[in-house]
Amino acid sequence: MLPDISNRINNLSKALEGVIIPAIGEGESFAAEQAALMLGHLKMLDQQWDKAYLYEKGSFDNMVALASTLSHYAEGGQQSQLSNKTLVDLLANLPDILPLTVSAISTLIADLGHAVDALIRAAYSDGSPEFKAALFTTVLDYNRCQSARERTWFKSNNLDPDVRDLPDMDDMLNSSTYLYEGINQ
Repeated sequence: MLPDISNRINNLSKALEGVIIPAIGEGESFAAEQAALMLGHLKMLDQQWDKAYLYEKGSFDNMVALASTLSHYAEGGQQSQLSNKTLVDLLANLPDILPLTVSAISTLIADLGHAVDALIRAAYSDGSPEFKAALFTTVLDYNRCQSARERTWFKSNNLDPDVRDLPDMDDMLNSSTYLYEGINQ
């Protein structure tokens, strides 16, 4: 019987805790720090690995809604028009059925994110005043949803200054509260 991913991660964690960390000499503070960091990441990976597809799917949906909304409002000069055309073409060529791997969805998110960034930069160069105003509120609305998702995804690392307002992982992954709707086109 093959060990599942959680079992493998837990075995790595036990090796770090029981053998590797105790073997690090007292004068090796950097090595001890890095080993502790690895242990923390392994524990976080154990909590996240089985939910990673749902997380990336929600992030993809949010990015598509942001890109579609910005594209809808895009007006302005040549740079804004060219950047918007690139974004519209990218949106039109998204697959009808999402890939089944986390890394493939992540690549789609990154591609859309680069095109969105280019449109935002173009808007500040030659976008219409109406587009700039819509851009501001659109990006803030998107960020409200997506940053809550990201903070929840990483809250087990205990670096967030205030986790009291964050949902638990399953609530975040299964609630429409953290999905950006964009405009109803």
